[in-house]
Amino acid sequence: MNNLQVLDCTLRDGAQVNEARFGEEAIRNIIENLTQAKLDIIECGFLKDCQFERGRTYYPQPSYASPYLPEKNGDILYSALVDYGRYDVDSLEPYDGSSFDLIRVSFFEKDVDHVGEFIQKVAHKGYRVSIQPMDTFSYSEENIQKIVKMANEIQPEALSMVDTYSLASAVDIDRVYGLYEKNLDKNIKIGFHSHNNQLNSFALAQHFLEISAGERNLIVDASLYGMGRGGGNLNTELFTEYLNRQNLKSYQMKYILDLIDNYLVEFKKKFEWGYSMDMMYAGIYGVHVFTTAYLKSKPGVTSYDLKCMFEMLDEHKKKRYDYDYLDSVYEQYMKSKVK
Repeated sequence: MNNLQVLDCTLRDGAQVNEARFGEEAIRNIIENLTQAKLDIIECGFLKDCQFERGRTYYPQPSYASPYLPEKNGDILYSALVDYGRYDVDSLEPYDGSSFDLIRVSFFEKDVDHVGEFIQKVAHKGYRVSIQPMDTFSYSEENIQKIVKMANEIQPEALSMVDTYSLASAVDIDRVYGLYEKNLDKNIKIGFHSHNNQLNSFALAQHFLEISAGERNLIVDASLYGMGRGGGNLNTELFTEYLNRQNLKSYQMKYILDLIDNYLVEFKKKFEWGYSMDMMYAGIYGVHVFTTAYLKSKPGVTSYDLKCMFEMLDEHKKKRYDYDYLDSVYEQYMKSKVK
């Protein structure tokens, strides 16, 4: 299936689990083995306005990642993600072929009218760009149309659907994909990034492939062992094995599985991610991971209490973490529970 690319984001989305402190050996070996596995796109971390720390996948400039990258052969892309508003794009080094080929720009719905200039500046530096609208499935149709129009003007590598809070169902994917497919230039790829709070990332990824019917070039994000904040992500090993067995791809599984045995199993012993009832309800109600953790840490809170408090949250505040507001919700709920 040459129209499909798998992007492994372990070193980027997984960085939200361990504060990006993978260690130099792990970073180098993860990139090298994913390259040997013939993954299509390897995301090496975040671009951030920060001091560089060896062994950490936060990079103030692309050149800081160059020592971790193997010799390029032209078939595999290396990428980084940058959050709009958290990086001085004017200081970004021009592309020289030695580091990231692709820079993915993430932003929220409130930024739709402003992010275009930022993305254009990245493209003008010589990088391929991908547009990553966070929490895409909650956007109004008007703002989705704005994003598509912006993409048609910028001509990025891809425009993605990003299920930041693990809210999406197959119906949601059909709706947004339909808007993209109808209005987006055919040469622009459509991407899909999911979170696995409700254990449906694998099924949704398969659905994403089915509705495209081979008519559009696609990018699907995944991470080794599902490593990612909260409920984690689509598992690279699960999805690539599926594609191989369907004779759609021919990824070299030995390198993927060796990485899991040598690094991810140990990471999982030290850091928490993946399915839990807390993350399940966070996905069902579209609540931020930090909000979930804060409320669950309160004295006497059961899983059912958490569900009830989620039902009390203001629609506009549940995707943020206003701790004063959460304290008031907790106190109000506990008083009502006593009655």
